[in-house]
Amino acid sequence: MGKRVLAFGCHPDDIEFMAAGTLALLSARGWDLHLATMTGGEVGSAELKSREIRAVRLKEAEESAAILGAAYHYAGGCDLQVRYDDHYQQLAVRVVREVAPDVILTHFPTDYLLDHEETSRLVRNAAFIASVPLYDDGLSLPAIKSIPYLYYWNAFGGTDNFGRPIPVSFGIEITSVMETKRRMLEAHASQRDWLKYINNFDKYAEEMLTMSRKQGELIGREYAECFVQHVGSGHPVGNILARELEDHFVRCRPG
Repeated sequence: MGKRVLAFGCHPDDIEFMAAGTLALLSARGWDLHLATMTGGEVGSAELKSREIRAVRLKEAEESAAILGAAYHYAGGCDLQVRYDDHYQQLAVRVVREVAPDVILTHFPTDYLLDHEETSRLVRNAAFIASVPLYDDGLSLPAIKSIPYLYYWNAFGGTDNFGRPIPVSFGIEITSVMETKRRMLEAHASQRDWLKYINNFDKYAEEMLTMSRKQGELIGREYAECFVQHVGSGHPVGNILARELEDHFVRCRPG
C-alpha cells in the first residue's frame, strides 16, 4: 500500500472547503498529496474574460496546494459545462493515471450544483476504468495497477437537494489544522471577490468555519470533515483513512 492521495474537485476552492484539513493531516504523516480540479472557474468574474479569470484561478489553486507541498492538476474542463460524456471521462481518467493514487477524495454524488454531481460521477468512474489497459485516455498513459480507495466528502451545507442530511459515516477531526485550512481557502482571493459580486456574500472563510463546526457536531468534536466510503465491487473496502488517521477518526453519531 502506497501513500498517495488525490483530492479531485470540480472548481478551485471546493477541496479547501471540504477536505483540506484531512489532506493536511495526511501530509504530516508523509503522504504524497495531489489536488485536482475539473474546471478552472472560467465564469467566476464580472470583469475579466474567461481565459483571464481561469489563469488567475489556476494560479491561486497552485498557491493553495503549495501550502501543503502538494501538486496541482487542472483536468481541462470548463465551469458550468461539466457533463458525463466521453470527453470529460477522458479528462478525469488522464488525471487519475497521471497521479496513480492509492486514495481518491471527491464530491458526494448529490450536491447543490450539477457540476459537482457530474464531477463526482466522472471521478468515480475514472477511479475504476483508469485501471483498464484498453481504455483510451487520449494520451496513452499507462493504466494504473489497482483501483484506489474512494471517498466522498460531505455535500456543501451537509444536505441533499431536498434538505435531507447526507449519510456520511465518519469524520476526521481537524481542529489542529484549521489555520492551514483557512490559509488554503484564502489563497482563492478571486473567488471571494466573485461571491461578493454574484451573491452579495463576503464571509468566505467564516462560511468554511461554520461548515467545519457543523461537521464537528456530527462526531462530537470542535471541527471536522466528514466522509462516506465507496465500497462498490472492485474497490478496496478496508478503511485506510481510519487506519492512517486513527487518532482523528470518529464515527458519526447515529441519527
